[in-house]
Amino acid sequence: MAKLEASLLKAIGEPLPELELLSADAQKQLAADLTVAHQKHDAFLQKSMEDALSHIPFLLRGAVKKILGL
Repeated sequence: MAKLEASLLKAIGEPLPELELLSADAQKQLAADLTVAHQKHDAFLQKSMEDALSHIPFLLRGAVKKILGL
């Protein structure tokens, strides 16, 4: 159960006492759903940044990425 709680905590980012009320299966499903949601969100943000950078001349993109910490 500790491993499951750790994966759920990693997916949520902070401890929530209410999560202890969920069954082990519900916690597992919530952790899986949150992980997928985070992955989709990250992919969307990356695509958005690439689209935004496509308007910057190619020779300047590297410098802009470095400034933005990408």
